[in-house]
Amino acid sequence: MFFKNNIKGSIKSLLLVVVFLFVILFCSVSEIRLDKQDNFAKGLPVLQEISLNETEIPEGLANIETDTLLTNDFRVNIHNWTNTERIYHLENKAGTYVKNKYKGFSSDLRIYYKSQLVFDQRLSKGFFENPEESAFWNNAILQTVEVDELKSIEQPLIHIRFYNPVQEEFKAYQIKVDHLGEYDLQFISGTNLS
Repeated sequence: MFFKNNIKGSIKSLLLVVVFLFVILFCSVSEIRLDKQDNFAKGLPVLQEISLNETEIPEGLANIETDTLLTNDFRVNIHNWTNTERIYHLENKAGTYVKNKYKGFSSDLRIYYKSQLVFDQRLSKGFFENPEESAFWNNAILQTVEVDELKSIEQPLIHIRFYNPVQEEFKAYQIKVDHLGEYDLQFISGTNLS
């Protein structure tokens, strides 16, 4: 009996000592941790206020269809609409961060000659994309598709422009379509279309 009580007493006192050591260890670690955080916070400079604005370009959804009648028996139908493609670009302007969300566009181009459909093409990046220029095309969106009425004397001349908001670069093309639906696609160097 004496031996059992002595073992129980030893175990109880050993447990008390271990618990006491854990309490001391835990309290000292917390104080060290708090001291380090205070010293770390004292070393930081005062931060300036920064605001974040978000802009959608264009705002809302777009669904635009235009018909252009030319004097040379051609009719050009362009149907543009916003698609699900989005390009995000973050700009810092004097303490304000502006998150621009550029919406992608798709466009259907239909050209009629004497009321007969001669050209029907969905204009997207894939139609123009060059794999060697993937840095541009990864963040490019279709910006404009328009008829150059002044230069469409014999056959329709269509200008197409893509914009990469991350690189702030443009790529422009022109398509000429004849009365048989044969087309000639050309790259336009520079950012101006005309």
